[in-house]
Amino acid sequence: MRVWQIAAGRSGRDYRSLFFAHDVMVMGPSWYGSAMETDYSEGTGATLGNQIESFATGPAPGDRVIMRLGQSITGVGEIPRGESNQYSFDDSFRTVYGWDLRHTRRVKWAPPNRLGPLKHMSFKAIQQPTFTKVRNSRIVAAASSMPARVFDRPLKKKPATNSSTYTEEELGEELFRAGIGSRNTTDIYAALRQADNLCSWYQEDGSGQRPTEHEVVSHIVLPLFLGLGWSHQQMAVEWNNIDVAFFARTPTREENCVMVLEAKGMGQGLDDVLNQPTRYVERHGLRRVRYIVVTNGQVFMVHARSHGSWASSPIAFLDVSCLQKQYVLPKGTTPVKTLVMLQPSSFR
Repeated sequence: MRVWQIAAGRSGRDYRSLFFAHDVMVMGPSWYGSAMETDYSEGTGATLGNQIESFATGPAPGDRVIMRLGQSITGVGEIPRGESNQYSFDDSFRTVYGWDLRHTRRVKWAPPNRLGPLKHMSFKAIQQPTFTKVRNSRIVAAASSMPARVFDRPLKKKPATNSSTYTEEELGEELFRAGIGSRNTTDIYAALRQADNLCSWYQEDGSGQRPTEHEVVSHIVLPLFLGLGWSHQQMAVEWNNIDVAFFARTPTREENCVMVLEAKGMGQGLDDVLNQPTRYVERHGLRRVRYIVVTNGQVFMVHARSHGSWASSPIAFLDVSCLQKQYVLPKGTTPVKTLVMLQPSSFR
């Protein structure tokens, strides 16, 4: 029996609920397709390509897997038996909080309260590869000693996600049925396509320069929210150090502010950016702010207040480069639901 470890995301993009709910582990990137049809291995050592190759071909039925978030051990599972329960390339995970994680394996995860001695252990190295074999003898011994009966149950079902993408006509029809006017649906789709084209262009541009947050706001954020129905007068850029502040009505005073947006440069991670806008909301006493949106131009995450504080996990999500009819996380999220949530009429 061998023991492996897999990262289940990090703060701001936590996949643990997905792993536990559906008995899966996923990783990426997946640009080259299935690892059964493409050789991802590269160079020597724990490069990302080699990790993907190892993920697809290394674990065997009966092996144990450690789930971690950062350095903390949060779960332990077992690779099930049966050829159909091994590696697959699943489009349901084309965008998981903006990350392409289609490399998929089944794992029977023990309940989080059944970690045994593992709950007192952690990985010492700050920078751990996403997926590797575990070398720490104490962790290996603790994972290997888990009774087999803990994993003696049927596999949970994989998510039944509609991973097909919207055509312009389909998206327009759904937005219209949700109450958005036909002119706005045309503007929204144009803004989404522009954003997608810009994301692709910046990724392929050979200059090595990524667009700054100011370019993201100018070229992507403002066109999209204008399409959603916000007026120029309702959006204030660089208002009290907030990248974009949204107002239910004018004048643009604190008591009328209902949403704020924090922008980062394209390609930057959104894992730990919530603290900054929450500080602004509290500092300026913006009691009517319902949502904080964080974006890097491609991905938009919507956070809401929960019991007086801001939840680190988003309640809504949009990937302009992947307009899937359903997203796997947050559960039940669709591009249409997110866009409807962000229109100004939601704040009346």
